[in-house]
Amino acid sequence: METLDGKGARLRQELQEAYDSWGRTGESCAAPRSIAAPLDASACRQAAEMDWFEYLAAKQRLIRGYAERRAGRDGR
Repeated sequence: METLDGKGARLRQELQEAYDSWGRTGESCAAPRSIAAPLDASACRQAAEMDWFEYLAAKQRLIRGYAERRAGRDGR
């Protein structure tokens, strides 16, 4: 079984990975393109939104993990 401290470390890592993924998606969509090339950013927008929601979900899991750890330490 995972300890509360171990769970916190894992959740922090998941949050960092989700944030990094969101940042990479944004960077790849913002890459300079040839002026002659048509620009269709709809796929980038959808990918960035999905990554953003993954980041928010990871953040929520981390917050719940902190609450669980605090409740465990407070004896609740």
